[in-house]
Amino acid sequence: MNTDPKLSICIPTYNQIQFIKQAVESALAQRCDSFEVVVSDNHCTDGTSEYLQSLCDPRLRVCRPSEHLPVAKNFDFAADQSRGEFLTFLSSDDILEPDYAEKMVPYLDDAPTAAFAYCAAVFIDGNGAQTGIERNIGGSRLRPSDEALKRFLRGSRCVFDTLMIRRSAFEACGRLAMLRNGGYFRELPDWDLDLRLALEGDVAYLDEVLVKFRFWSADNREDNSRRLPRYIEEIGRMFDTTVVEIVAARPQLAPYALKARKKMAMNCAMGAGELYGRDSYEQAEKDTLKIYDSLLVRTVLALHRWRLSPIFEFTRTAKSQLRTQVKQLLYQG
Repeated sequence: MNTDPKLSICIPTYNQIQFIKQAVESALAQRCDSFEVVVSDNHCTDGTSEYLQSLCDPRLRVCRPSEHLPVAKNFDFAADQSRGEFLTFLSSDDILEPDYAEKMVPYLDDAPTAAFAYCAAVFIDGNGAQTGIERNIGGSRLRPSDEALKRFLRGSRCVFDTLMIRRSAFEACGRLAMLRNGGYFRELPDWDLDLRLALEGDVAYLDEVLVKFRFWSADNREDNSRRLPRYIEEIGRMFDTTVVEIVAARPQLAPYALKARKKMAMNCAMGAGELYGRDSYEQAEKDTLKIYDSLLVRTVLALHRWRLSPIFEFTRTAKSQLRTQVKQLLYQG
C-alpha cells in the first residue's frame, strides 16, 4: 500500500529567522488530508536551526545538506528528501493561505496533461502589508503546452511559490538547478524552470489568491545594482540554452522566441540605465547586446551615455503603476 503523501511542500531556507516561522506555520496549517512539509536547513547561522529543532509535528521533516548549497541546488535537495506526487516550493519568507493545498491538489489532479498548476498571489512587504497583486486576466484555464510556452517566453508570468508541480514533470525537465553554459542561475532559476516544465506538458491556472509573496529589503541583502547585472547576463544565457532547446523541439515557436528575445533586449537596455556610472555598466551593456544586437537597442544604450536614462525610468514606473492599478480595480474586493 502506497503511504506517500499526495503533496510535498518544500521549504528551502537560509538565515531568514524573521520569516521562517510564518512560512512553516502556513504550510502546516493546510486543510489537506495528505501532505508533508520538508524544510532544508542550508546551514543557517541566525537561530533558524534552533527554531526548526524545537518543532514536533509528524508531518514535518527537517533536513540538512552536507554542505552549504547554492540556492537552486538547495531547492533540489529539498525535493530529493520529499515523497509527494506533487511538489510545491515555498520560500521561507512567503506564506500559503490555509486552503492552498485543498484547492490546488484537486485542480492539478483534474488536469492530467498539466506539468504544473499555479494560482494568483498578493505581494506583501516586510511587515506583511499588501502592496500589489499578480493575477491573470481571463479566469481559470488550462493552456496547451505551445500556448503556455509562447506566454512564458515573454517572462515568468507567475509567482514561483504558487506553483504545484507534478513530480514526474519536474524530474523529466531536469529539475531546478540545471547547469547552463557552466553555471547555475541565481536570478532566473524559476523562470527557466517554468519554460522547461511547459515543454513537458500543459499549464493550468487557478484564478484564486492563495499565496502571499514577500518583497523586502535589509542591510545585508544585495540591492538591485548588484543583482541587475546578473539578471541581464542570465537572460542571455537562458535564451542561448533553454530557449534554443525549446525551438529545436518545437520549430513552430521560433518566431515567438525571436520576438521575446528582442523584447528582453530592449527591457535590459532600458534597465541598464540604473547601472550607468558604476563599474558593472560596461559588462551589462555587452551582455544586453548578446541578447539581441540591433540599432534600436544600441540607440537606447547610447541614450544612457547622454544622461537621458530618467526618461526610461519614468516610462517603466508609469507602466508598472498603471498595471497595478488596473489589476486592483479589476479584482477589488
